Amino acid sequence: MNKDIPLDQIQETEISTAELNQVIESNKNLYDKLNALPELESLDKIAIEEDKKSEEKVKSTFIIDQLNKIKGIYDSNELFRYASWALLLIFVSTTALTIQEYDMFYDSMIEDVEGSYTFGKEPNWLDTFFHTFWWSIVTFTTVGYGDVSPITHVGKFLTIIIMLLNFGVVTLLGGAVASVLVAQRLKGDDTLDENKFNGHLVIAGWNKTVPSILNLIEANKDSNPIIILINETDKEVVQRATAGYDRLDINHIPENFTNEVVLKKAFLDKAGTFMILPDSSGLLPHEEPDEDKTVLTCHAAKDIAESCNVIAHVINIDHVSHLQRAGANEIVIPDEHVPHLLAKHVTDPGVPQFFDELILQEESDKGLQEVAIPKSLSGQTHNKLSAFYKFKYGWLLVGYAIRKAGFSLDDQMGESGNPIIREMIKEQLDGAGINLTSDEHVIVEINPPDDYEVDKKHSALVLR
Repeated sequence: MNKDIPLDQIQETEISTAELNQVIESNKNLYDKLNALPELESLDKIAIEEDKKSEEKVKSTFIIDQLNKIKGIYDSNELFRYASWALLLIFVSTTALTIQEYDMFYDSMIEDVEGSYTFGKEPNWLDTFFHTFWWSIVTFTTVGYGDVSPITHVGKFLTIIIMLLNFGVVTLLGGAVASVLVAQRLKGDDTLDENKFNGHLVIAGWNKTVPSILNLIEANKDSNPIIILINETDKEVVQRATAGYDRLDINHIPENFTNEVVLKKAFLDKAGTFMILPDSSGLLPHEEPDEDKTVLTCHAAKDIAESCNVIAHVINIDHVSHLQRAGANEIVIPDEHVPHLLAKHVTDPGVPQFFDELILQEESDKGLQEVAIPKSLSGQTHNKLSAFYKFKYGWLLVGYAIRKAGFSLDDQMGESGNPIIREMIKEQLDGAGINLTSDEHVIVEINPPDDYEVDKKHSALVLR
């Protein structure tokens, strides 16, 4: 098909019914042939196998994740650590005491459980152990009913250990509770559990666009639900605006996001994306956000994690060059596409409405979306991928998002060349706002030729 034919010629061309049927039939035959290819027949099986493997992996890692969470609580929570050791020591002492003074505790247990529930048909060693454990707790907490006491020297020695444990462990527990409460009072309630944050989204700044952003992320079931908001807006305002999101786990840090210490609280080095918005926190309706904060925050983020994917939203285009030098991966300018859309209302009516519909469909997890391409499809051509998504999911493949490393002057020049000239080139490029780092960025390829090959850096842009 010749893509260079002017649109007006296409519109004026008369197409007969026979020609139309021929085009439809040829395309149908093409799709039938593609669908019959052994590669595509096996791809469906491969995709199903990959889904099963991923499900099994999730199941196998569930127990490990739970153990890691418990370990994390143990390492970070002094109160939990002391309580665990106290219970362990009581359990060990109780076990030894049950063995040493079994007859005494058995007789005492028989008197207590007569006519009541036991672990077996007849009272057994488990009933005796539980009775001894109950007695140990009574002794440990200094309640001490005095209804039974050890007879042997070893039993009395173990009882002394249990009683002494009370002085040490209870004192430690009390101190731990006090220290936790004092620490919580000093640092507030903004400390987050590091274990759950990996590949999450951090949004710095607050304005009226935040709820809309959250709506779209909520609708996209494939997106990471963990989000951290950093802004100085009143907590109650943020809580009201973020209430009602069932899938999202939203955390709020009410501090100044230009501070590196605050950004580290949001675990920026583990974040998948860092979004910086014009901040309206504390401003009156007629006041404009200070966009110098956006540039400063971008610098701070790159200082913490140079590989951090930073998306900056600016109103004033004068800040674009500053953000480029700061290393922002993507810069969003709200009015950039307005002239284009206004002109399209005149030249191509329906195109702006098409874009509006795409955006509205995003809220129902439809519309234009980026999806991962199965590893088994790497190296395949566009026409085969297009057939795969059409036949398997009913999606229209419109293009690809390609992740590429940013330009690095040092990598390009190597060790060759005069150092003075190299520095002059760097200064000129830096002054022009050209990013000299190797940060990853995204480019798109729309409606490529049928023989276009994809690799592992590609992800599919599909219309769902």
